[in-house]
Parts: sequence; C-alpha cells; structure tokens
Amino acid sequence: MEAATATEVVIVGAGPVGLTLACDLARRGAGVRIIDRAEKFQVGTRARGVRGRTQEVFEDLGVLDELRKHAEAPGTSRFYDEDGNVVRDVVMYDAPPVPGAPYPGSLMAGQQFTEAVLRERLASHGVAVELGGEFTGFRQDRDGVTADFRFSGRREEIRARYLVGCDGAGSTVRKRAGISFLGETWERQRMLFGNLTVDGLDDSVAHLWAAGPGGMLSLAPMPKSGTWFFTAPLPAEGGGEPVSVEAFADIFAERVGLPGVTFRDPVYLSVYQVNIRMVDRYRAGRVLLAGDAAHVHPPAGGQGMNTGVQDAYNLGWKLARVLRGAPESLLDTYEEERMPVARHVLDTTVARGRHWAAAGAAQVADRMRGTFEGKDPFSDVSGLSLHYRGSSLARQLDDGIGVRAGDRAPDAHGTDTATGEQVRLFDLLRGTHFTLLLFGSRPAPVAGEDVHVHRIAGDEARERYGVKDDGLVLVRPDGYIALAGGAWGDRSVADYLAPLAVE
Repeated sequence: MEAATATEVVIVGAGPVGLTLACDLARRGAGVRIIDRAEKFQVGTRARGVRGRTQEVFEDLGVLDELRKHAEAPGTSRFYDEDGNVVRDVVMYDAPPVPGAPYPGSLMAGQQFTEAVLRERLASHGVAVELGGEFTGFRQDRDGVTADFRFSGRREEIRARYLVGCDGAGSTVRKRAGISFLGETWERQRMLFGNLTVDGLDDSVAHLWAAGPGGMLSLAPMPKSGTWFFTAPLPAEGGGEPVSVEAFADIFAERVGLPGVTFRDPVYLSVYQVNIRMVDRYRAGRVLLAGDAAHVHPPAGGQGMNTGVQDAYNLGWKLARVLRGAPESLLDTYEEERMPVARHVLDTTVARGRHWAAAGAAQVADRMRGTFEGKDPFSDVSGLSLHYRGSSLARQLDDGIGVRAGDRAPDAHGTDTATGEQVRLFDLLRGTHFTLLLFGSRPAPVAGEDVHVHRIAGDEARERYGVKDDGLVLVRPDGYIALAGGAWGDRSVADYLAPLAVE
C-alpha cells in the first residue's frame, strides 16, 4: 500500500457526470482527482441526446462549440408498423424557439465524443483522468475521507476532504456508504443496444419499428462515428443470451425480416435492464453521489445523462465554496434541490414509457415527436423549465418583477449601461461568480467580491425578466436565480450572501 496522497475531492467514475463535476471544480481552483476503473476510454454512442439545458451547462464550461463538431445533423426518423409499412417520417429532435433559450432542441452526439471534449477541457485545467483504478472502500472522519483504490500492481490510499460517487447504477461508492437504492427492477424488460456496422439499409434516415412484442427496435445511422446505433428488445423469458451481433441479427430477422440487411463489426454491445430506483439520501457525511449512482429510470425521453449532468452542475459550485470556507450546511441544499428532480424524472419516465408502449406505430411517432417539441404530457425533457422554487437558497423580495427566485435565469440581449455596449446575458453569467443584474435607476446594493454587477437596459432583457420599472436579479453560479424583486435595501444582497460567505 502506497502512502496516502492528498487532494481536496476524489471523483469515482469518469463518465459525463464525473467529468462535468471535475471540470467545474477544477476551473474554480479546487484540487481534484477523477478515477475510473476502466482500462481504456470507452467508445460507442450510449447516451446521445444532449438536451437544451445541458447544452447551456456545456457552453458555460467551454465545451459546447467543440461538441457541436461531433453532432449528427438533424435527420428524419422513419416509423414502421408491425407489417413493415412506413407510417410516419418525422424529424424528432428539433424544437420550436423558446424565449430566453438559445438551444431549445437536442444535440445528437455519441457519448464517446461528449466524454472526449470534457476530458480535453479538464486537461486544460491541468487534470487528467486516471484509468484502471478500482475503488474498493473508504474511511471517513471529522476532517476528511480516505479512499482506497486498487491499480494494476499496486494499491493507493487517497486522502481528500470529500469523495463523490459518479460510478453508475451499480455504484460501489453508494454501497460502501450504506445508502439505500430503493425501487424495483423490471425483470421482463431488457434491451440489447450498442453500435455496429449495417449493410443493406438506407442510411439517410433512422428506422424505428415501434409496434411489436417487447418494445421498439431501432437503427439510427451515426456518420460521425461511422456506425449505427441500435436498440432491440430482448425476449422476456430469456436471461442467458449471448451479447453478440448474432443475437441482434436473430431479433431483427424475427421482428423485421427485411431481406438483404446484414450486421458486422460491433463497436460495443450491452444489455440494459430497466430499473426504477433512487437513493434515500445524496450524502453520507463527506461522501456524495451524483447521476446514475443516485437514480436510474426507464430511458423514455433520454433523461439519464442530462439529469446526471445537472446533478454535477448543482453540486460543483457548492462543493467548491465549502472547500473555500463556506459552511458545510451548503451541501445539504444539493439533496434538497436535486432529490425532488430525481423523483419527478422517475415518475415521468415511467409514465411516458407506458404511454408510448400503449400506442400503435403512428401514435408512437407522434407522441415521441411531441415529447421533443415541448408537447409532452408528462414533463419538459429539455430541462429548460427546471426550477428550484421553494429551496432554502431561493429568496423572493417581492412580486415586483416576473421571474421568481429559483427559476433558471433566461438568456437575452441588452445594453450594459456602464459601458454602453450591447451584451448577451449568458456571456455575463458565464464563469464561477454570482451575477447581479439591475434594471432601472434604483441605487445598487452592497455586493461581495465574487459578485459581478451589471445594470442592464433594453426591451428584450426587460421582457425576459418581467421587469417594468426597477428590478434586481441575483444569479447563482449555476445559472439559477437566488434573489429577485422590484425593490431592495442596501443590504439585501449582502444579507443573502452572508450565510454562504467563504473565509
């Protein structure tokens, strides 16, 4: 066993969730190590839909432009009925404009590219992912946590102030922390999915056989990775099938029976077992959980990776602030704000999946398209309407303006009255600071050193924020409104920030 090495935060798991958290912490100057048990970086599409709010997060982290280079162009999805007849050609992942949201639609990119651009960004902060490290346990005390890892040929103890498990549904961190993972496993609902090469099928569209026994079978071309992404329902009575191209070919032949279509060269293959589970707490002392380690649910609506990224983005600024001396109670707001979101995602994905399964092929096409166009009857899959109203970090001064504390701060253009320059509000919010937006002529309140203050003029910004006369909006580092109102005192902002003060 090597002597214990020291850092501030150890992250277990280097998928999109762990990488998002590591990037956010590293840009704030926190000491961080991120370790994954895999021996090499994974390839394959896996989670491919980057929704609107996640794109905003990635823009703030500085990776969105690079990820766009790997995104698939919006294309047509072709739906077939049980007899193989085409019933709908739809474009699912575009969405109509949403006021104050620059990215209302979905960015379709293979997860390998999402992880690669996040790793590159993390490296620009001087942090590299460490591969081949199996987390085996931890011990914690009043001052920190000691995490145990097994690397090839050696063991290492890492002493840190906090440990964060982003290690997926089978999280070892969660298990070692003794945190319950409550819910159920749908034993009869399993999917085979992955990436492979397809010959003999029109690659100008995605193909979905939406009606039939066991669920949807789909094949979608992914030109940027040179493969096709597929999903296929496995027989309910099975359980011991080999994960192979042959297994997929057999399912395709039975379900579709389209002659001349062949499959080869798998990039990755996996079996997805439907689980509906979530933790009863996000934290055990100095150990925290994010992403699938804290909640898993049916895939309907593509919420898994996106919800996990939002977990990490909510936690990052809070954890960094505690490391700088803010009260540890700030970490309690992570569970306070994210637990209701996870519960809502579990409920709505279950309901949405059943809604789709109860329909014919044409109805499934219409319902799926409606989901990604903001017409879903269960929830907003874009994440743009997510809010933390009622949180202990959301304080409404009065009803003098339209936006509310806890809301996502909308984007808009306006004029910075101090410089006379035209500005985009998201450009002002980008970074690690709080942002104070003032409208009207009322005197500015006292603000702290890490608060950037801008007095904004312009009809678009006023409309987006619902301001007619004077207005104050204090925006958190994660882009949600902390404090809002039409009238304020000299100490309004300072009093809000006092319980969050760092040393």
